[in-house]
Amino acid sequence: MSNNIYRVTCALIRQAQSFSSVRFYSRWMHRDPAKVILPFESEATGLKKEKVIDLQPEILKKVKNEPSTSKQKPSKDSKSVSTFVNEEKSHEIKEKRESSLKKRKFYLSQKKVFDDNGEIIYEKLKENDGRISSLLVKLKSKKERLKTEQMLVEGWRLIVDGLEAKCHLKYVIFSRVEDLAHITPHLPRTGVQLFKIPYKEIAMWSDVETPSGVFGVFEMPTANNIKSQSRPLPLQFICDNVRTPGNLGAILRAAVGVGCEKVLLTKGCVDLWDPKVIRSASGAHFRQPIYPSVDWEDMPQLLEPNTTLFIADSNAKAFGNEKTEEDKMLDELVPVVPYYSVDFGNIEHVTLVIGGETEGISEDSYKFAANRNGLRLHIPLQRGVDSLNTGMAAAVIAFEVRKQFIQAWTKAKLEPQEMKVS
Repeated sequence: MSNNIYRVTCALIRQAQSFSSVRFYSRWMHRDPAKVILPFESEATGLKKEKVIDLQPEILKKVKNEPSTSKQKPSKDSKSVSTFVNEEKSHEIKEKRESSLKKRKFYLSQKKVFDDNGEIIYEKLKENDGRISSLLVKLKSKKERLKTEQMLVEGWRLIVDGLEAKCHLKYVIFSRVEDLAHITPHLPRTGVQLFKIPYKEIAMWSDVETPSGVFGVFEMPTANNIKSQSRPLPLQFICDNVRTPGNLGAILRAAVGVGCEKVLLTKGCVDLWDPKVIRSASGAHFRQPIYPSVDWEDMPQLLEPNTTLFIADSNAKAFGNEKTEEDKMLDELVPVVPYYSVDFGNIEHVTLVIGGETEGISEDSYKFAANRNGLRLHIPLQRGVDSLNTGMAAAVIAFEVRKQFIQAWTKAKLEPQEMKVS
């Protein structure tokens, strides 16, 4: 049986070999020749003759023994020259780098902001650097803020507002160089230190959901060194127990917009330098003279002697029969009138007291107004609306005062001209 199997396999192998040879032969027979030269054709066929190179054994040995020009080993002299040139170049590069580093360190020690090429000089800090964390921890604490007399602002707009108001900028903390594009034209030449830190650290210290990526640290401006860009109105605010940062910031923003002379904060108010107050005030800290933590006993010293006192009272009821006995007694001491019924144009100076939404007007304010023959101002509202936001109420009354002042001044200027014409 095994012999039969062996014979069959051998026969199959021979058959396969014969088929393959037949296949290769058929392929060779069906080739298309480039040119068939007949016996009677001579050199006139036009075919090009190929050059046959005779590689003799002597020539091959000679080529093998000769070194190639591309892989030729350099001589000792050329090697020494190249090493000398490389060492000289590396020495020059090293000297330039060391000199630039020395110059940069000198500029940083001198608190220079720009180098010789006009580029901003900043110090790139690693993650969790102790200098930044200790600085920001102090600026987040009310006690440390007052001790160091520094304030923290966030965003390039507030930094530009401070620089335009000629306030002293001490530090700029940022995450991307592109964020300094708006600040660069306003930066001083010296006196500011710039630190670059990762964005996640700025997000960690920021009070905003989407931080801008830039912090600025200013020296706290005082009421004496703030210069107004235009003539202020004979108007001043007294903030009484305003404890919400957003409300105080809105009042300060309205005070700057209307052109207040100054703003006085009683001891019950929120911290003036709180980051939320600074952000909601939109640069009012740099343009408005503000006196924080004033006692009612010291209030007369900061007021004009000829000022008329008004209280913006949202709880006052000017009309209707819903008044209680306490309301009637208060009306006798400090009468209540609609804000638009007062002729502010004939008043020399106006002082407006604004209370907080949570605490309202304090008893000290009512006593102070009663001793000075003050009035309570009421803003009539639509039915179902109890009161306005303190910042909005202050803006409504303050701009009415501004309108009447401007009308009175314009009338006073036009009267002499009319008399001359007549």
